[in-house]
Amino acid sequence: MPTYDKEYIIRYVDDEMDDGERQQFEADLQNDPALGAEVALYRELKATLRQRLAPDAGTTALQDTLSAFNKEYFKKDTGAKRILLTRWVAGMAAAASVIIATVLLWPSDNKDLYQRLANTQMVGVTERGGNTDTLMQEAAVYFNRQEFAKALPLLDQAVKADTTNQLALFYRGVAGWHTGAVTAARNDLEKVYVGHSLLRYEAAFYLALSYAAEKNTAAALEWLHKIPAGTPVSDRAKELETNLK
Repeated sequence: MPTYDKEYIIRYVDDEMDDGERQQFEADLQNDPALGAEVALYRELKATLRQRLAPDAGTTALQDTLSAFNKEYFKKDTGAKRILLTRWVAGMAAAASVIIATVLLWPSDNKDLYQRLANTQMVGVTERGGNTDTLMQEAAVYFNRQEFAKALPLLDQAVKADTTNQLALFYRGVAGWHTGAVTAARNDLEKVYVGHSLLRYEAAFYLALSYAAEKNTAAALEWLHKIPAGTPVSDRAKELETNLK
């Protein structure tokens, strides 16, 4: 079985392979769990970056961030392979910078604190045309309309089709909580947290919310205290903690 570096992973996810390469890569992907995990990580990274950035400027900001990183650390005369590898490293650096300095826009209405704090948008996966990605795209439509009961079975199928899909697991947990399937939701969110996903602190926050909604202050605070300062949900976590005290 061939050994694939980050160049191949990026080209596959970004749909830059020709048909022959893609078919060979996908065949090897079926038999290589480690390769599948790396592909899942890169897809999760891209989706997380899109979610962190403001919807109206997300694409431009992402491109600017990656471009700035490339200009600072790599010369113009590098080859195509070096550039592709740079994109992977730049993506990781951009993720770190966005996580540290995220701009969160929240409505000023305080009538329903938990509903406001729980508000999130699901990012559809659009890089490939596979079955899992199609399920995620369909689920995103319902999820973003807050039709969680309709999103849930699609997310369930996505998780079953790809057990490494942390995005599907996270959003299934959130949708499950919104529909009242609290035990199953917590199970999903705890898996995301212990799996060291890019969404682990978001998972901790929704676990805290689930306990806060049940007036289980001790359990809610326990999960809130797992969220470090400077993470994307730290401001919301602080607001929820203040409300609980």
